Amino acid sequence: MLTMGQVQDDFDLLNRAARQSLSGVFAGLDIESSTVDLPASRSVYFTPLPDNTIACVESGLVSVMHEQTVVSVLEPGDLVLGDSALVPATVTALQFGSEEGATVRTWEQGAFLRAISADDARQRLWLAALIQTQSLMYRMSGLSIQRQTGLRGDTEVYSPGAVIIQQGDPADDVFSMVAGVAQVLVDEQPVARIATGELFGTMAALTSGHRNATVTALERCSVLRVPKDRFFEIIRTRPEAVQGLLVDMARSITALNGEVVALRQRVSEP
Repeated sequence: MLTMGQVQDDFDLLNRAARQSLSGVFAGLDIESSTVDLPASRSVYFTPLPDNTIACVESGLVSVMHEQTVVSVLEPGDLVLGDSALVPATVTALQFGSEEGATVRTWEQGAFLRAISADDARQRLWLAALIQTQSLMYRMSGLSIQRQTGLRGDTEVYSPGAVIIQQGDPADDVFSMVAGVAQVLVDEQPVARIATGELFGTMAALTSGHRNATVTALERCSVLRVPKDRFFEIIRTRPEAVQGLLVDMARSITALNGEVVALRQRVSEP
């Protein structure tokens, strides 16, 4: 898996580990497979993978596109998981293509999973590959957040149940959820959730007030903490960061409005 920009050494190490795990999974796998050839094309020729398949890049570089944007580039040995059969009808499925041409080897999902479940060693390697690949995506998400917003700061890890922000505390920092999901509580009542890629703690920082909500980790969370002064500097010098901030704030307000409406309906019920 290729990523743009500078990355830490652990990304490369994890990338190699994921490929090694996948190599062990696919080596000597005694079930039928087929290939999908992605023709060389510098135009917008992208296609979903066949439904209900597990795939691996066999040769060439495969670009992954989401809504006219290339979001990742896969190398030989990388896992390829199409989602066209799994996403809701209103959600655009991932599509795949290649500027120089590439080949992807596919296995029928049911046969693949049956073969994996019958082999303990292969099953362990498959689980390792999935976790390592997900970990790579989390790291790429963090890089994307930094690249789009210019955020730099200290990354902290919170265990499930840990308090990230405490209601009533001074608002000295702004936060970005690099990986994980957290819950927002006002007076101990849950009102919203924060997902990977979202900024939070911005309103109190912008108003120089105190925290108006508590945020706790629902799962293991990796959080980027940015000092308030650095955040203001980003707003002044990077107009593109303001757009992302406004989108996140609008989402938060929409979610809170929904909670308020639902609460009123529950209160008005006999």
